[in-house]
Amino acid sequence: MSKSYSDQRLYTIYEEELNELTYNPTGLFDKLLHHLLRKFSQTIDLKYTFTVPVSEFLRGELFCEDVSEVIEKPFTQTNLISILLDDFLHQAQHKRNLSDLYRDLHSGIQHPIEIFHYSGEHEILHINHETQRNKVIDCIINRKKALRLEVILSDLANLEPEVTFSVNDVLQFIYCHFIQKYKNGTLTNELKSIVKRLA
Repeated sequence: MSKSYSDQRLYTIYEEELNELTYNPTGLFDKLLHHLLRKFSQTIDLKYTFTVPVSEFLRGELFCEDVSEVIEKPFTQTNLISILLDDFLHQAQHKRNLSDLYRDLHSGIQHPIEIFHYSGEHEILHINHETQRNKVIDCIINRKKALRLEVILSDLANLEPEVTFSVNDVLQFIYCHFIQKYKNGTLTNELKSIVKRLA
């Protein structure tokens, strides 16, 4: 089963999980139903959407085709994003300091600039240095991974409430960061390591 999350609340899965943990079923039927729903909710796949420059999307497609040829099975952008997310979660879990993670994300994710007028009003200005075509990527993420990511992002939001990151922001960041490093040649043997991981 797949759900799409474009809810206005930033950390929907995290909030759902907190609500589930505080719910106390009373009757036998309620307890059984609650247990089944909790078990079922762990297997749900969630759909996330983000945009990337079309040139980076093309590089991602070509990389996925290369992996597919080597493993002789389909390997999609969603598979790539899932692997990148696993790596991100692993690295975030082992970071000593949340401030370092916040700095990494903040430096890599484009944010609009807020302009404050003398009248007290403010407007948000989006600066795009070059006009580029974008491609929308839809990817499916397991709810368990999405929950882990939302917990980390919620912790970061508590640390620095001025700027918050969504799951879509992080997916876009890790994808574009990977493609940039691949394009610049700073990733060595990445194809081999992904193939080895899939074996």
